[in-house]
Amino acid sequence: MCRHRRSRPRPGQDRPRPAAAGTARGGPGPAADPARAGGALRGRRDDPTVSAAIVTVDGPAGSGKTTLGRRLALELGLPFIDTGLFYRAVTVAVVRAGLTAGDRAQIIEVARAALIEVNTAPGDESWEVRVNGVDPAAEIRDPRHAALLTTVSQLPEVRRHLLALQRAPAAGGAVAVGRDCGTVVFPGAAVKLYLQASEDLRAARRAAQLAGQGAAVDPEVLRSEISGRDRGDAPAMAAAPDAVVIDTGTGGIDQMVALALELCAAAGIDVPERLS
Repeated sequence: MCRHRRSRPRPGQDRPRPAAAGTARGGPGPAADPARAGGALRGRRDDPTVSAAIVTVDGPAGSGKTTLGRRLALELGLPFIDTGLFYRAVTVAVVRAGLTAGDRAQIIEVARAALIEVNTAPGDESWEVRVNGVDPAAEIRDPRHAALLTTVSQLPEVRRHLLALQRAPAAGGAVAVGRDCGTVVFPGAAVKLYLQASEDLRAARRAAQLAGQGAAVDPEVLRSEISGRDRGDAPAMAAAPDAVVIDTGTGGIDQMVALALELCAAAGIDVPERLS
C-alpha cells in the first residue's frame, strides 16, 4: 500500500470537460511575465494557472512523476505536460550551440530563439520533444549534461520565458509533472501530488529508463546526476502546502493511480468509469 499524507483538504470544484491533447509549441519571443502568462492576470477565471481540471505531480528526479502523470492523463483524457522537457530541450540547444554553463547571456539568447515542440498526447510515446525541428532522442536525457541542465533550469530569464509555453496546453485542463508545477506553474491546480522515493530507487528507475532507450548506463554517473539534480533543484523544489505527499517506494503504480483518481474525483474532476 503506498503511503500518503495531506496537509489540508481542498474544496470541491465544478466538474470540467477534458481538453484534447496535442503539441505544445513555442519559439522566439519576449520573456513571459509569470503574473500574466497565458494572457490573464493570476486569479481570474480565464487564468490558465487556476483550473478545476489541472492535476500537478511534482517530485525529485526518478520519483515516478512521468509514469504516474502519463497514466493519469490517459485515464482523465487530458493533455500530459512534462515541464522538465522544456528545460531539457533548451539544454540540448545550448549543447548544440557549443556553449558551457558559464555562458549565461548566450544561454538566455538560445532559450529565447529555440523552437521547442513537446508532445502532450499521453498515449503517443513515439516522440517526446523536438528542438528546432529535430528529435534529440536519447540526447534529451543524457546524464553527461546534468550539470548544464541544472544551470539552465536555474536561470530566471529562462524560467520566465518557458513558463507561458508550459501553461499554454492547459487551457482546458491537463496533468503536469515537474519540480514546481503545484507551486509556480499551476498554483491553482485542483489536485496537487508530490512524490518521494529513496535515491537508490530513483537511480535504478533512471537506469531502466535509459536502458529502454538503448543508451549506455553508468551507475556512478547516474547517482552523480541524481545527487546533483537534487542539490540544484532544492531551492525551487518543495511540496505545495495543499499537496498530497506520496512515497512511491511503498506501493505499485496501479495503487498510486487509483489513489490519485480518488483525489481527482473528490476535487470535482470528471473521472471516467474504469473497466474492472
